[in-house]
This record gives sequence, C-alpha cells and structure tokens, in this order.
Amino acid sequence: MEAKVWEGAEKASKEFSNGDFVKTAGQVNEYNGKLQLTLQSVKRVEGAEINIRDFLPSSKRSLDEMLSELGDCIRKVKDPHLVKLLLMIFQDPVFKEKFSEAPAAKGMHHAYLGGLLEHTLSLFQLCECVAPRFPEVDLDLLFTGALLHDIGKVDELEYSRGFSYTDRGRLMGHIVLELEQVSEAIRSIPGFPDEKAILLKHLLISHHGKEEFGSPVKPMTLTALILHMMDDLDAKSQTFRGMIEGSQGDERWSAYHNRLQQFVFKGFPSEGGRRRREDDADSPVSRLSAPRTRQAGAGTGRNGSPSDSQSSDLPAPRARQAGKDEDQKTLF
Repeated sequence: MEAKVWEGAEKASKEFSNGDFVKTAGQVNEYNGKLQLTLQSVKRVEGAEINIRDFLPSSKRSLDEMLSELGDCIRKVKDPHLVKLLLMIFQDPVFKEKFSEAPAAKGMHHAYLGGLLEHTLSLFQLCECVAPRFPEVDLDLLFTGALLHDIGKVDELEYSRGFSYTDRGRLMGHIVLELEQVSEAIRSIPGFPDEKAILLKHLLISHHGKEEFGSPVKPMTLTALILHMMDDLDAKSQTFRGMIEGSQGDERWSAYHNRLQQFVFKGFPSEGGRRRREDDADSPVSRLSAPRTRQAGAGTGRNGSPSDSQSSDLPAPRARQAGKDEDQKTLF
C-alpha cells in the first residue's frame, strides 16, 4: 500500500532514516481505484521496542531445539584438537548469538533468521548419512568442516533491519572471513597438527566446488568432495521447496527462478484436488523406493549369511570411541 505525507513532509523526513522502523498514524482512502494511506504522524521506533522476527522471515524450528542439536553434533567429534577448535568458536557468546540469528544467504536458500544454523544442522545430517558409504573418510574432519563451512556468513551478512551485505562481506566474502577466523583459532591451540589444519582449511575454501562460484580451489580430497556435494544438495533442495511452496506460478509449475535458470514442477493434481507428491505412499516413486521384504532363507550364502549379490545394506557405521569430553557436556 502506498503511503503519502501531504502536510509537513520535510519535517517528517527528518524523523527517520532509510532502514528505520517507524510507528505511523493515518487514514486509508481509495485513490484511482487503489488504497492509499495518508500519514498524519511518523515516529521512529527504537530498536529495544521491536522484535525483529515480527518483520523478517525466520526459521520455523525452535531456536533452543536447534542449539541443543548443535551441541549434539559437536559431541560426535572425538579428535581432541578439532573439539577444542569447535568449542572455542561456538562457545563464544557473541558469536553464538550472531550465528543463531543469521540467515544462510541474502536470498538464495535458507534466507531467513536462523537459516544459517538450520542449514548447518541439515548439512551435518546429510554428511552423517553418507559417510558410512565411504569408510576411508575422516569423520571428525568431515563433521568439523560441515559445522564450520559457513561461519563467515555471520560477518558477511547484515540482518538487523533486513538482509544485505556488510562492507567486509562484499569486499572479502564469507570464505575468506571464515578462513581468517579458523586460522586464528587454530594458532591459539597448542600442538594443532599442521596437516590437519591444511586439510580442514581446504574443506572451507573448496566447499563451493568451483572457482566461478566463489571457491579459490576445487575439492581435491574425497572429504572435500562429499562436503561440497552435500552442501549443494541441501541448498538447492531447500530452494526447490521454497519454489514449490511459494504462491507464485500456477498449480503445476513454480515461477521461473533467475539464479537457477529453471522452473520447478510441483506435481500432477490428483482426484479431489490433492496434488500427488513423490513421497505419497501410492506414488510410483514411493513404490520403487520401498524396501523389499526378504523371504525366509532367500539370498543367503553357504554359511547362512546374506550373499553379496543379494544384500543391499549400506556398510555399518564405524564404531566411535566411548565417552564424552567433559567440556562438551554443558555446551549449550
């Protein structure tokens, strides 16, 4: 709705600046077939009087729940040097508050308050699901890379009045910012292995996958490749969901996404107006992906164990060391 100030406009303009929150009073009238608000007073509202989540989109998940899950993720890392690094970063109260509030992007994916934390947790879960398929991968390094891969966005993005870039963010980018932060933290940890530091930094600077996407190098280790692909999967799948759930477009197709340069198919409408989804129990995709019930005695080798040709089970997760680091018990 358009708003106008007809009397005392110059005085009113001095009461606030671009990006300020204001409290207004006025009257709504119809002009040329459209509603128009005629303002009678405009007053700037101080930050302490507002809740930013009333004005900006935010995660649907509980912040306390996500912070608790973040603590659980950190507890799954067992390497003592990586544990110290994670605790040094995430237990910093100023950083933790900013990390909890930050969006993951200005507009591409998880572009809402709490989106960075939500994206980080989702990426960690994806890495945890895929890792058992690759027993040669260092789980501690992969998990640490997942948790730290976007921490530079805390300083790259500005999200106190809207979503935009900071000067540091535009000039340096989040990959450089987080590389500086992690490097400084590593230098303060006695005995942090040089080779481990190099491999971790490689995860951070290569997680965008290509130079044209912001990474100075491509993934050159299997761990880095997994991190990049899971990050890309989580970002793009969340973007797809947003396009499907959005009001733009029509019943079957989303609006065109300029960044992805494509439409997204929402699905065929079924009888009764309910759209058939890929995860519907009666959909062909669901039937194809449903696990088959093994018949008794079928698919077993000579010793009664499942034969290699019949078994489709993924490798069992590698055993982790028992016990928890004392510093992690009261993480969040």
